[in-house]
Amino acid sequence: MVRRGLAAVRTIVAVRPPIERQGMAFADHPHITEFVEFIGELGDAARRVLRERHDDSRFETKEDQSPVTEFDRGVEAALRAMIHERFPAHGIIGEEFPPERADAEFVWIMDPIDGTKSFVAGVPVFTTLVALCQSGAPVLGMMDASVSQDRWLGVQGRPTTLNGREVSTSERTELDGATLSWSQPDNVLEEHREGLRTLMTRAAWSVFGAASYGFGRLAAGAIDIAAYSGGIGAYDVCALVPIIEGAGGVITDGDGAPLTTRNPRACVAAATPELHAQALDVLNGPGSRLHGGAGMQAIG
Repeated sequence: MVRRGLAAVRTIVAVRPPIERQGMAFADHPHITEFVEFIGELGDAARRVLRERHDDSRFETKEDQSPVTEFDRGVEAALRAMIHERFPAHGIIGEEFPPERADAEFVWIMDPIDGTKSFVAGVPVFTTLVALCQSGAPVLGMMDASVSQDRWLGVQGRPTTLNGREVSTSERTELDGATLSWSQPDNVLEEHREGLRTLMTRAAWSVFGAASYGFGRLAAGAIDIAAYSGGIGAYDVCALVPIIEGAGGVITDGDGAPLTTRNPRACVAAATPELHAQALDVLNGPGSRLHGGAGMQAIG
């Protein structure tokens, strides 16, 4: 397959139109206030548990070799119980337990501790991610950092807020000299290895291991590009979509397609459409999946 050029990528990453239901944008949904208040309650519940537990080193290893703690499971179970009580017809997708009613119109999707390795190590950049998806598309997202007590809220069609104040991306349009947050340099799809090296070379500087917190800093204008490649699920990225878009940025999967409740192979966010298109074009260079590449390796 011929490699997509920059112009083609620009077309793919056009800003998504608002999800409409019977002619109604999500921001005008009659229950929007209730949804927004409730996602805040979910964040409060997670924060109460995690704020005092960020230095607990006990963990188990899952089949995919990632760590999990009693707090991952405990927080997710508590949030699921709250959703069952308030919105019994809604679906739920989480990292630690099987999905429930995943084909419902409204589905809550969550990662109780995004950055479990940081949580176990006592590095306070882990967050709780919760999204509400309508017909598969993320329309409401919250990221709560329990230790720093930072909370991002994104509502489709409204400006993103950080601790109640509106934030926006850096508006940077050029890749050279941009700043980069890459969460997992030890877990990168082979097809993206060369592209990541190029991104790192062209960036002014890079930070690693921030997970979703790096995307939050992008929304706040402190970082220009944030990305994952491999080893992620929809629960890692859905909450980020309204947050990044509401701050003026662009976020898609690694091929430039919209993120949904389906698990992506990669995720790329940037401050502007122009910068996002350049980042995708570099990441999907020779050796990408479009050329038949496969596998996952560490950058070495």
